[in-house]
Amino acid sequence: MDNMGGSAPPPPPPPPSEGEGSRGFAPRGIGDILSTAFDLYKRNAAQLLIIAAVVVVPLTLIQAVLTDALVDDVVSEISVNEETGEISVTDGGSSFGQAILASVLLGLISAAIWMLLTGALTRGAAGALSGRPIDVGESYRAALSRLAGLIGLSLLIAIVVGIGFALLIIPGVILLVFLSMAVPAFIIERRGVTDSMSRSWNLVSGKWWHVLGAILVAAIISGIVSGIIGALGGDSVIGIWLTSAIGSVITAPFYALVSVVLYVDLRARREGLDSATLQRELDTGTV
Repeated sequence: MDNMGGSAPPPPPPPPSEGEGSRGFAPRGIGDILSTAFDLYKRNAAQLLIIAAVVVVPLTLIQAVLTDALVDDVVSEISVNEETGEISVTDGGSSFGQAILASVLLGLISAAIWMLLTGALTRGAAGALSGRPIDVGESYRAALSRLAGLIGLSLLIAIVVGIGFALLIIPGVILLVFLSMAVPAFIIERRGVTDSMSRSWNLVSGKWWHVLGAILVAAIISGIVSGIIGALGGDSVIGIWLTSAIGSVITAPFYALVSVVLYVDLRARREGLDSATLQRELDTGTV
């Protein structure tokens, strides 16, 4: 019945902004995923850049110095016979073998540290998407608490995808896309290694082209930015280190944001994920 003689009822409250309350995340197209990642980047640039710089700056410096030293060492051990054109390794090749071993160890250490950074950025990006401020210390604590599993996850994915690439490349691309959501599942939902891979596969199933498009565009954007910055470094060790560090510090957070927004998008489409659920999952993993 009409409200006779009374005042008109008040208008309904405005809907909560993204990340507030328990509103479900709306499905996003590739353009929306990228624009959301850019927006989150702008709003949380200082914290995201700090997370990246803490690892990238010292790591790239070590890589640049050691790589330069290893190249000099290897070159000094190689000689060319001017008459026959044969290439030989002098001094029994002991330094050459040590250089190869050092390169492998450097690669493994770098991969482990990079996984720590990936975990911290994933945690920070998920917090930003849920509407909370990014805490640099909390992001790293969450990543450190799962670092061993992250390393195992990355190695297992590398093996699986590597086998795929050995089978004429296309299977490797297919597997890479299907497993691209494993790290967000591992960090945000705190699943096990193989369970995270299965979770990624199930989320991507039916949306393979959607996922490929988003990560491909993000990779292209990151590659262009890194390439432009890297071209300014010249041939000096300091120049290479500086431009490599700047490029990685800038692009790593963006790629992590795209991955997390894409992961949330896939869960929203399948499960109706809302920000309250995402925040509860992050709180469960707080250390």
